[in-house]
Amino acid sequence: MSIRRLMSLPLLLLLACTPGEPVEVTIPAGATTGAIADSLHEHGVIANPHLFRAVARVLGYDRNLRHGRYELRQRSGCLAALEALSRPGRTAMMLTVPEGYTLRQIAALLDDHGICPEAEFLAAGRDRELLDSLGIPGADPEGYLFPDTWEFETGTPARTVIRRMVRRFREVWDRERARIADPPLDNRATVILASIIEKEAVLADENRLIAGVFLNRLRRDIPLQSCATVQYVLPVHREVLTLADIRIESPYNTYLHQGLPPGPVCNPGARAIAAALDPEPTEYLFFVARGDGSHIFSRTHREHERARRRVNAGH
Repeated sequence: MSIRRLMSLPLLLLLACTPGEPVEVTIPAGATTGAIADSLHEHGVIANPHLFRAVARVLGYDRNLRHGRYELRQRSGCLAALEALSRPGRTAMMLTVPEGYTLRQIAALLDDHGICPEAEFLAAGRDRELLDSLGIPGADPEGYLFPDTWEFETGTPARTVIRRMVRRFREVWDRERARIADPPLDNRATVILASIIEKEAVLADENRLIAGVFLNRLRRDIPLQSCATVQYVLPVHREVLTLADIRIESPYNTYLHQGLPPGPVCNPGARAIAAALDPEPTEYLFFVARGDGSHIFSRTHREHERARRRVNAGH
C-alpha cells in the first residue's frame, strides 16, 4: 500500500480496534461487496458498511473477496475483515435437516447457511425436467427430500442439493419397501400418508398405530381430519387450529375432503415411511393428543368425545 493511499484513509481505520467475541459469517458464492458489507455489519464485525465498500474499492480488495465460512471477531473492523475475506474460507459444513420440515423450511435453512439461495432452491423444485429425471410425480419435491445430516459446500447449486436429498430418499425407500410384501397403498399415496404421520406422531412407538387409524378411515371413506394437512396451507403456522382454519377451502383440507391430500405435507423420515408401508392392524378410528406427545385412541365417536373432554379437562 502506498503512503499516499494510507494517508488518504479515514483516521478511523488507523486506530487500533478492540475485537470482541468470535462470530461465524457465511459469504455465499457470487455475493457482492455491498451484500458482504451488510452481512458483516449485521454480525457486528464492522461499524460502517459504506466505509467497508469504499476501503475495499480503494485498496482493490473488492476484486478478491472470497466465499465460504469465516470466523471473525466482532468490532475487528474493515481492514481485518478484508484481509480475512481475501483468503479462502471454509466451504464445507454439516447441516441437519429435521424430520418433518417442509420444502419451504428446507429452502430457508439452506439459505441461512449460505448453501444456496432460497429463491433458487424453490425455483429448481418447480423444474419439471428435474422432477421427471428424479421420478417425482408431483409439482415439486415435497415429500422426497430426505431429512438427514448433510455435508454441503457453500454455494452448492440448488439442483445438486435436490438430487442428493432425493437420492437419499430413494435409498431409504427401497430399503423399507423391500421389507414389506404387500403395502396397503401405492407408492405416491404411501409417501403422502408418511408425511401426515410424520407431523401427527410424536412418539416413535405410535407411528404404526396412527398409520393404522388413518388407513381405517381411508378404507371407510371417513375424512382423515388431520390438523397437519390444514396447517400445511396456513400462511402462518398455528399449533391449535380454529374453526375458521378447518373451514378453509383447499384440497389439502382433510376436514372438508375425503381421502388423502393431493401431495405430501412435509418430508418424512424413515420411521414414518416404514409406518405408512406397514400400518399396525387396529380397530381404532380416532385419536386425540394428550399434550405430552402421546395420544388417546378410540374405536367409536362416543369414545372419542369422552377422550376429548378428558383431555380438555386436564385429566
